Amino acid sequence: MLLGGAQLAAIVEPDDAASLKSLVEDYYGVYYRERDKQKYRALLTDDYLLLENGEIMTADADIALMPNAEQNYRRTDKFDFRFLKVAGDVAYVVYFLTSDIQERQKPDRHAQWLESIILRRAEGRWRVGILHSTRIADAKPLSSARLSPPHGYKSQTCPRAA
Repeated sequence: MLLGGAQLAAIVEPDDAASLKSLVEDYYGVYYRERDKQKYRALLTDDYLLLENGEIMTADADIALMPNAEQNYRRTDKFDFRFLKVAGDVAYVVYFLTSDIQERQKPDRHAQWLESIILRRAEGRWRVGILHSTRIADAKPLSSARLSPPHGYKSQTCPRAA
């Protein structure tokens, strides 16, 4: 997966930044490319929630929507990470997600979302607790100026995940 070019405003150690970005990318890779329900569930907290399209879904509801092989679902994702903050064993990441999607018997499509993900660390491992996804209708090119750090943030550039 590719990473966008905007500067990331954060108060976080570089190792945490890389592992959190990697987890966000893995979350999508396991769901859409590998389609491995057991591996996907292992990335989630026991009380995981997906907030999308005006709905609140549990892990079971989310997993039930996972594409299957018959759909011939293919997707390329690009992440533009904007904010990342760690406070003890809780972290949140805000990013834009741009996807090119191909699926059997449906026209190819391009979509963008603004997303925030809340992660919790337990037993030394980060897991996804909540994903909140907002579709961007008539998406325009992403701009660094479109988002600025929240009041009180001390900005610094964090290294990109490799």
